[in-house]
Amino acid sequence: MKGFTILIVEDDQTIGHLLQKIIQREGYEVVWKTSGKDIGCIIHQIDLVIMDIMLPGEDGYQLTTFIKGLGLPIPIIFLSARNDIESKLEGLTVGEDYMTKPFEPRELLLRMQKMLKQHYGSLTQIQHLLINTEQRKVFKHNIHEEIVLTAIERKIFFYLFDNRDRVLSKDHFFDYLWPLEDRNHNIINVHIKKIRAKMDDPTGTILQNIYGEGYRLNTYIRQ
Repeated sequence: MKGFTILIVEDDQTIGHLLQKIIQREGYEVVWKTSGKDIGCIIHQIDLVIMDIMLPGEDGYQLTTFIKGLGLPIPIIFLSARNDIESKLEGLTVGEDYMTKPFEPRELLLRMQKMLKQHYGSLTQIQHLLINTEQRKVFKHNIHEEIVLTAIERKIFFYLFDNRDRVLSKDHFFDYLWPLEDRNHNIINVHIKKIRAKMDDPTGTILQNIYGEGYRLNTYIRQ
């Protein structure tokens, strides 16, 4: 899924190219390193690591210990030619999963997808927005660019999201948010405008104003 960045640490050129190709084909961003050199400079932008064990310099176990030592909850899948039980047990102790080479690409992708969902929740993509429906968070482009919404902006956005592709009148918003207050409809306009600005949607392509009716969050955008 778009929005996630996968780090491959693999010194074998053939395997590295294969991994990069199959993972990019699924829509992920990919960073490929042939060793652990300088990964500390990029690790904060990584969402999952596919780690070889036998590497030049620090091995995969040492690199994993380094990453975990930074306090980053990044899931790590070991992908190694070592198939002895001791290597597997160590990998599963310091990392989250272990696969042996040769590997089946479909199995690796499925394990990646399940692990990303387990760690980050379900994401829905609408244009350049990524929406975490469980944590009620909205991101631009990737999960490292969270859009900071006020409490009322979050309620308005997710009210629209929960009723996506349906037109909600301003009275709908008041019934949901302020049922006992005077109905100054301009308040809704002001909040929608602020939300659009934060989401880079100035023309209302995603949060659309349906003249004389209300607002709608569009999941299908005509190009």
